[in-house]
Amino acid sequence: MRILLVDDESESRSFLADYLLLLGHQVVESSSGEEALQLYRGNNFQMVLSDIKMGGISGIDLIREIKSLKQQREADLVLYTGFIDIALAIGALRAGAYDYLTKPINVQELKAVLSRVEEHQASMPEKYIVTQTLEERAKHPVPGLDSHLEQLPKLAAEQAGIARVGIFSEQMKRIVQQAEKYHTDRSLPVLIQGETGAGKEIIARMVHYGKMQNAGPFVDINCTAITPSLFESELFGYEAGSFTGGTARGSKGKLDMAMGGTLFLDEIAEIPIELQAKLLRVLEEKSFYRVGGLKKIKTDLRIICATNLDFEKRIEQGLFRKDLYYRLKVGQIVIPPLRERQEDILPLALMFLQDFSERRGKRFTRIGQAAAEFLLQYHWPGNVRELRNAMEWVSFMHDADELKTEHLSNLISGNSVKAAKEAAPVQPEKSGSPAEHYVLQEHFDHLVAEALTKCGGNKTKAAQYLGISVRTLYYRLGKMKKKRAGG
Repeated sequence: MRILLVDDESESRSFLADYLLLLGHQVVESSSGEEALQLYRGNNFQMVLSDIKMGGISGIDLIREIKSLKQQREADLVLYTGFIDIALAIGALRAGAYDYLTKPINVQELKAVLSRVEEHQASMPEKYIVTQTLEERAKHPVPGLDSHLEQLPKLAAEQAGIARVGIFSEQMKRIVQQAEKYHTDRSLPVLIQGETGAGKEIIARMVHYGKMQNAGPFVDINCTAITPSLFESELFGYEAGSFTGGTARGSKGKLDMAMGGTLFLDEIAEIPIELQAKLLRVLEEKSFYRVGGLKKIKTDLRIICATNLDFEKRIEQGLFRKDLYYRLKVGQIVIPPLRERQEDILPLALMFLQDFSERRGKRFTRIGQAAAEFLLQYHWPGNVRELRNAMEWVSFMHDADELKTEHLSNLISGNSVKAAKEAAPVQPEKSGSPAEHYVLQEHFDHLVAEALTKCGGNKTKAAQYLGISVRTLYYRLGKMKKKRAGG
């Protein structure tokens, strides 16, 4: 992903930038909200990661400014702060933040947020496609406008990533057939299960669009990104005066917004237990009440849910209602992990590699035998998303006609880390563990050295090659020098 990182503390910003680069993302740094706003205009960022407490424009003010811009594609906005303040978190979410983290940032929590943002950004929301296309048609009237408008659902589906998914194995072909069948009955709830990165949202969009028929809105909620106290009003909406802090006129919820289309509840297994009965009632009675409301509102929408958790365990732990689980799984789709469908790995890898190479003007057109064997042997814990990110990283860092094993150093490093972890005694997991930090920095130092060699020692060119600022490069070189000196 292309990430705009905003923090007025240079050391904190540099470490975060290093870490994001190691994960294969492109990072543009900014030291202030004002500078970030200028960078955001006209650039295609998928994510903005910003501190809240900054001089000048705060992180929350930055969100409001960004939301006011009419960008073709809107980034997901994630804020973090060293102050654990519920009021700040609520203010951030109401201003339009996608998620919220606290400092010191937990590595695992950051990875989880990045994964959710990647799934969310896998497609451009259809509302932007439709708006942009209609505006262009209005500026340049053409004969047969009706026929062009008829193509908008198909255009939106293509931009949602459905036209270029890459369905190769028989297992995935059967899943696509299931999705298209479920599309025909909007009253049928659908439950999609699969590991992180398996492509649950893509399959949800296939259920939504079917065979490019008129699909209505696709409204998604990440159940882990909304605090339990706000979840009910987000889902059901609320009437005026129903609670302190609400707007004077009340507000529609996600159920209202999804009328005539699809409501996608991602990470459904983590929905607050006290709201599960209300969701079950929506499924059973096809109606709901807004918070503080007396009027029953009939629903006309499809509900799709997804999770990577084990429902049976959640039920045993008393964290999920058994009756809701059985109601949701009426239409069930289970996506197997990538390691269990080997026939998908190489075709997907080649598709991603060629796509990213074409975007960046690189030459990759094929996969070498040794690289192919490595890709097939790798365990792919992050599934299709990890494979896609790996090929994006390769196309960013290298240029050749054929993919070779030396181009896959990020995955090879990952294998080494995995082997080391399996060989070592099991230790309790700690937030941002020093061992993980050490491995990440070692790998980044290797990339810095490689970039300097390729660029003949020219630090400006090396920074450009790595996609980082010269300041960040000097900061990392200083750290490397100190480490060599035994500091």
